Amino acid sequence: MVGRQRQMCIRYGAERAGVSTRAVFRHFENMESLFEQVCEFQIERVDRQLPLVVEEGTLDQRIQSLVANSVARNQITSPVRRAAILTEPFSKQLRDRYAWFRSVLRRQVRASFASELDALNETARRDKVAAVAALLSFGYWEELRTHERLSTAATGRVLCSAIKALLQQ
Repeated sequence: MVGRQRQMCIRYGAERAGVSTRAVFRHFENMESLFEQVCEFQIERVDRQLPLVVEEGTLDQRIQSLVANSVARNQITSPVRRAAILTEPFSKQLRDRYAWFRSVLRRQVRASFASELDALNETARRDKVAAVAALLSFGYWEELRTHERLSTAATGRVLCSAIKALLQQ
């Protein structure tokens, strides 16, 4: 099934680009090199559109900033991310990119909430960072938007409330 879906994606992409499927592989040695270029393009495209994450200010301001960045990122990347989820288990390139992204997100969480996290022991700090990162993940976004049918604004409010509650424990 995944092979067929992959072929359909390539065919769809080639049609949108106005080239044949065969032409795609004149430019890319294999699927991994294609995924590498798609990832680079996606990162550049999305990064330009994201609001900056502020690391100073009140707890509420820092939460709202990180959530606004996450909401924008997940909203922009949803169609591509849904497609990538199907292929990720079979692609080292996609697995590596998402591992890299998760590390970036954890660094943002640690930087945004350094004062709250510094007061904790190492285990508690690691647990809080992991929990906040999970709340800001695409998987949780998809759960709230698709399965709970929340609007983008409602999803942002839920994330802000959950992160604030978690950090104030």
